[in-house]
Amino acid sequence: MIRDKNSVSDRWRVVIDGKNLALSQGTGVATYARSLCRNLAALDLDVHLLYGDRAAGPTPWFKKRPATVRYAERLAKLVSDAVPTKAGHNVLYDSESRYRLDGVSQYWRAPYVFDRPSLPLTWDRFQSIRNVMQADVAHWTYPLPALLSGAANIYTLHDLVPLKLPETTLDNKRAYYAMIRKITQTADLIVTVSEQSKADIHALFDIADGRVVNTYQDVDIPDDLLGEGMDHVAVTLAADFGLEMGRFLLFYGAVEPKKNVGRLIEAHLSSGLDIPLVVAGKDGWLIENELRAYHAHLANPGGPLRILRLPYVTRAQLVRLTRGALAVTFPSIYEGFGLPLVEAMLCETPLLTSNQGAMKEIAGDAAVLVDPYDVASIREGLKRIATEPTLRADLVAAGRIRAEAFSSAAYRERLKDAYARLR
Repeated sequence: MIRDKNSVSDRWRVVIDGKNLALSQGTGVATYARSLCRNLAALDLDVHLLYGDRAAGPTPWFKKRPATVRYAERLAKLVSDAVPTKAGHNVLYDSESRYRLDGVSQYWRAPYVFDRPSLPLTWDRFQSIRNVMQADVAHWTYPLPALLSGAANIYTLHDLVPLKLPETTLDNKRAYYAMIRKITQTADLIVTVSEQSKADIHALFDIADGRVVNTYQDVDIPDDLLGEGMDHVAVTLAADFGLEMGRFLLFYGAVEPKKNVGRLIEAHLSSGLDIPLVVAGKDGWLIENELRAYHAHLANPGGPLRILRLPYVTRAQLVRLTRGALAVTFPSIYEGFGLPLVEAMLCETPLLTSNQGAMKEIAGDAAVLVDPYDVASIREGLKRIATEPTLRADLVAAGRIRAEAFSSAAYRERLKDAYARLR
């Protein structure tokens, strides 16, 4: 529990991990981490950020070491996993960091801080980090085998995909289960982002209800992007992608099995719709299975190209694509939250998504809901949303109301209530 604090406004010091922020390409967890930093700072908490060997941004904190040195370090790490030790990490204050994040007051780094233990007997051993920051709370934005000594440790579990849908990820399932079980046994608080994920955590692990709290997420699109004139959006979409405003459907996200892109493409190609489906997002694993119908279409188009693949777009381009689309299509099989759902609502774009799990929960009445396992159901949903203007107008109106539940103000209230449980 928090030391010598009476309320959230007593300026608790919170350390947030920068694991996903340091990746070369952004992720949903990185978006979550940036939002968490910004909103905790708005609650008047002193927010610090902890990185591993490298930080996000152009300049790493550590210069590249010779291969022989790196090999020796990894060998020492393997030995430390096998031999129990009480030694913590050397956490160093980073006074020269060029990377800055809204809401963060100080930056720290520690080597190997986010490494998972290497050997089966150590899968539930966590890295013990010395609390040189004198933090009251460590909030881990992702399930990590780490804990900060002398502080309350919060872990955000966005979902349990490796356990619920093991065939859709490359994780070592036994190691993942051991790590999550350790988290559920030792965490001061577990935060999650939907009632569906909360139910999954309770279903798979024996944990008291009061130790798991759903805060959802906030979803924010910069005003300068939301405020761009639609004429400018139309011109830019035509120039960048050859797309006509309101004459395409959009999916965005990593192309991987749980996103269900393969069935979506099959449904669109069999729908008879004369507008393209844009698939925007980086390549994930097993992408060849997800894009099999796409490659067959490329080989035998039989008319205009009906699937446009965009492996990378900038944030500004993505917002323009979302605003310019006839509808956002997101029939995912499993999500912890589903950022594209609320982003579509904020952009006042009609939405199609899955009729189960967190997708149904987040979308509420602001989407056409389809069976993600049934190509025919997805196809009929696409045809409805593409051909019924009254339906699209109703979805946009419902989306404006539904999006309010995921505003920054609403999110901060939920965060404040969650942190109050640590008193």
